[in-house]
Amino acid sequence: MNAHMISAHPAPNPAIRPPAPRGRADCRGSTAVEMALVLPVLLLFIMGIIDVANMMRISLGMQHAVRMGVAMAASGQGVDTDTRSVSLIETEVRSELTALSEQVEQGAVVTVSSWPGSVSSGDGTAGNLGGPCDTVEVRVDYDYPTLAAFNAAMGLFGGSVPLTIPLSRSEKRLNEPWASCN
Repeated sequence: MNAHMISAHPAPNPAIRPPAPRGRADCRGSTAVEMALVLPVLLLFIMGIIDVANMMRISLGMQHAVRMGVAMAASGQGVDTDTRSVSLIETEVRSELTALSEQVEQGAVVTVSSWPGSVSSGDGTAGNLGGPCDTVEVRVDYDYPTLAAFNAAMGLFGGSVPLTIPLSRSEKRLNEPWASCN
């Protein structure tokens, strides 16, 4: 062999790696610590989003149930057969609430009120559907229970969330003139 062909440095062996710089090994430990600090806050945030989304789903379902109930009340359905009653309207609203959950259906308070004519100021007459051309209101009240795990986690961070959030939906309509209006 020629002397000029012999290399002073051997060819690198791919199986042998040079040692990692000192700072790189410490980086893995700090990433785990950062994750341990951020993960609980991230999970709390996600649980809050899920709870608010569920509360909005129930609120929209309550609005749909109220709309169906007030439409039935204002239509005068059952006048001809003398079956028009507040309990008929409450049954209709509760059947719509059952689609949300049995807990909502059982915990909801349904009220029906009416006012003479088209003026609906004041308290109205509770438990009355009113006559033709009167104003009728159907209202649903429900105390939404927040997630217990969310409440516990908020307590760890020094915050608090009410155990229940009151939801209320109502709608008013003029009764159809199924008879002459006074």
